[in-house]
Amino acid sequence: MPPARLLYTRSMEYQKRITALRQKVKVERGGVINLRSRSRKAGTTAEVIVLVEAERGTEKAMTAADLLESGLVGMWAERKDIGDNLEFARSLRSQASRRDNPK
Repeated sequence: MPPARLLYTRSMEYQKRITALRQKVKVERGGVINLRSRSRKAGTTAEVIVLVEAERGTEKAMTAADLLESGLVGMWAERKDIGDNLEFARSLRSQASRRDNPK
């Protein structure tokens, strides 16, 4: 098992220290997933995010027609705060690339 890594998140409201554990496990019968941590004591609260690998050949690529029918295209068309969409996208990329990420 790889060692735990400490991740730090910054928010305007609070700062939180997170210990990240990464384990590759098999999903057992009934969808049961067992995780073990020697570094955490019993009764400790944990938030678990499960990322499941897609089986090869089972994922169908989205077509342009699928994308249009998905509701993603035009979902922000009514927003008044965006204005020039190219400038808005540029601004979002710029904010995301800065370390301090002011909002």
